[in-house]
Amino acid sequence: MFSALIMTPVSDPSSFSTVSKCATKHLNLIYHVDFDKRVLKGKVALTLEVLEDKFSSLVQFSSASAKLSLFLISLLRVPVYCHQSPFLISLQPHSMCTCEDLWVECRFLEILSFPGFLQSWFSIYEQTTLHLKLLYIFFVCLFFIYSNCFCLQQATHCRSMIPCQDSPSVKHTYYAQVSVPKELVALMSALHDGQVPDPSDSSRVIYRFRQPVPMPSYLIAIVVGAVESREIGPRSRVWSEKENVDEAAFEFSETETMLKTAESLAGPYVWGQYDLLVMPPSFPYGGMENPCLTFVTPTVLAGDKSLAGVIAHEISHSWTGNLVTNRNWEHFWLNEGHTVYIERMIARCMESEHLRQFKGIGGWKELQESVNQFGANNVLTNLVPNLHEVDTDEAFSSVPYEKGFALLYHLEELLGGPEVFMGFVKSYIQLFAYGTVTTEEWKNYLFTYFKDKVDILNKVDWNAWMHTPGMAPVKPKYDTTMADACTALCQRWVKAKEEDLASFTEEDVKKLNSPQLIEFMALLLQEEPLPLSHVKKMQEVYQLNSVKNAEVRFRWLRICVRAHWEEAVPLALKMATEQGRMKFTRPLFKEVYNFSKYSDKALNTFKENRGALHPVTAMLVAKDLKING
Repeated sequence: MFSALIMTPVSDPSSFSTVSKCATKHLNLIYHVDFDKRVLKGKVALTLEVLEDKFSSLVQFSSASAKLSLFLISLLRVPVYCHQSPFLISLQPHSMCTCEDLWVECRFLEILSFPGFLQSWFSIYEQTTLHLKLLYIFFVCLFFIYSNCFCLQQATHCRSMIPCQDSPSVKHTYYAQVSVPKELVALMSALHDGQVPDPSDSSRVIYRFRQPVPMPSYLIAIVVGAVESREIGPRSRVWSEKENVDEAAFEFSETETMLKTAESLAGPYVWGQYDLLVMPPSFPYGGMENPCLTFVTPTVLAGDKSLAGVIAHEISHSWTGNLVTNRNWEHFWLNEGHTVYIERMIARCMESEHLRQFKGIGGWKELQESVNQFGANNVLTNLVPNLHEVDTDEAFSSVPYEKGFALLYHLEELLGGPEVFMGFVKSYIQLFAYGTVTTEEWKNYLFTYFKDKVDILNKVDWNAWMHTPGMAPVKPKYDTTMADACTALCQRWVKAKEEDLASFTEEDVKKLNSPQLIEFMALLLQEEPLPLSHVKKMQEVYQLNSVKNAEVRFRWLRICVRAHWEEAVPLALKMATEQGRMKFTRPLFKEVYNFSKYSDKALNTFKENRGALHPVTAMLVAKDLKING
């Protein structure tokens, strides 16, 4: 649609695919899921457009499969020579011309031959609430270019499922047929296109899906499991295991309001259906923005809708990330920074500007934590990092989210306020819709849109924002109306002496809403550890051990372990292992590990539970705990 504008060649350091030679336009997928044998049989036919005249040497795809039979049928019906990962398709002695189409058919034989985390997909059912069979495959947020949701593992793991051009620069439609046992349900990041009995096996059913909107391979997702659904809006259902589905329907009942609010900000929702799937506890991210089917962590089921803001973020990705996509993962901030910006604009519209400002304050703290973790001079804290020879799983952090948002908020302040700058964001989305974009192209359009304010834009230190490690060069001046009460209560505890502890009562926290309680805890974590007597008093008056909200409980347990409250250690390790969200699991293990008396307990607990964690989570926790191998 905007190919002349958006397809400037940019190499992709995270992919083997030679995207400058040819581009996938459509995938036709056939899957056969066999839980008993732990086998995934499949076939994919790829329709590709030739982009290079006299194209005759090879087409390069990425694949993690060592057992692959490959067939190529082009207009010339030429022979194919297949190598392993990455594998090459030789068209010699024939050649093809620009705009000719290739049709590549790949049959992948068995999933057990696939390396790494792919094997774990067939053991995932052991990590569900009731040990039901559930296969979930996400090639998206498993790869936050930093290492994520998304992190950016999402970036390249699709190649573990499908031989493909696993670069976000390549967008394509797809059609899929999935054969599963008839007692199970199949879902994909696409529109449901009916189901029929499997003609080859009366105990199975074939689900059909179509995705008519071009999207990158990292957004292909498939789920097979014993799940049920409830309608939560005219274009939305929530899917979950039976025991959680009603709670999830209540928690996400405002989904349609969020969708309409997002449309008023960013333009029409083009994906048709917007469903939600509550994942097994081992799901490592807060959410994953698959088109038509958002994955969401069960840790947001707080019983009071207080954590439903996660959905606003994933909804926002329908425009920034899914509709307009970063060309490669070095420009990941274009996906996440804009998504956080729209997410907080939704909060502004549905709640208040004070809440948007308050969320910005919390985001700045998250950015500071990531910079502290990586080190202020680490290039992975650049807004636009160099990812050559970098494991994107290990690069994940809040930097693209919160440093990206800080830049956009700074520009908003310079250029006329939220209404004015949201006008630019909407125009940017309309211009680059269905395509991909780089930071330079985004910046060029920013200067074009605000052509009457170029003098202001020229004063921005773009190198400091984009290519310099550490914190953002300008700290936003947020309104502190909602934060002041949190800061005041935090300082009361920090400054309190033993004789002052009697002054604290349960009324202190009753005055705070859930976001403020989370912020109060976050502020305490930025201070020196509280004395054990203070922490015990806090539990006595606030009863924090009984709080269901995972964001509160996670921070509370860290505060307790830092204070060396030994009774909190088993509670912290329990939370670290009964769910697998990296945001919670990694810091909890690290806190216990840093409590020297319980370092071995942390190591042993991790080793005992490693198999129940998602492989990316397990890999990063092992690194945190200094475990080799």
